[in-house]
Amino acid sequence: MSDAIKLYDFATSPNCQRVKVVLEEKGLDYETVPIDLRKQEQKAPEYLALNPYGKVPVLVDGGTVLYESCIINEYLEDKYPDPPLLPADPSARARIRILIDYGINHTNDSHQAIRAEMMKAEGERDAGALAAAKARFLEELQPLERELEGRDYMAGDFSLLDAAHLPRVMRHVEWGILPDASLPLLNAWYERMTARASVRALA
Repeated sequence: MSDAIKLYDFATSPNCQRVKVVLEEKGLDYETVPIDLRKQEQKAPEYLALNPYGKVPVLVDGGTVLYESCIINEYLEDKYPDPPLLPADPSARARIRILIDYGINHTNDSHQAIRAEMMKAEGERDAGALAAAKARFLEELQPLERELEGRDYMAGDFSLLDAAHLPRVMRHVEWGILPDASLPLLNAWYERMTARASVRALA
């Protein structure tokens, strides 16, 4: 395994899961190097030498050291293009990048508000704040719902777009925010995603 790709990983990190799905989809050999966020191992000097942001994941591929999950996935697509997880058309590729940015960044405030409540003991949660954040989050998912009209996956074929959004959706399923009747296409997409071998490998 000495020549294998290394992924510095915290198993339940959505950012790490995003990368592992792509590694699995591409059938790449890789080894995980556990980084325990609970013990602040991501702040150790030797880890900061790899990623000055002090976050997971980090991917090491030979002499290449990368961080930030979506950038890692773009690298994997560029270096290991088979099977392709982006379309050949530049316009379609750009559209996917816009939707990745939208789903990760423009839904983040509501996601974080939900997360803050869900991290509390059940009896300590602010029900009003949670309901308001949930309503915002579900509304913000509507553009992704529309992308699924007539499609099995968000860009037609499975792509980096699906890998990017899966981990956050997984969290909201765990929290009981999803599935929701207002998002029937997204609900069906999630069922298709969880049937993929790359996603089952996260368990």
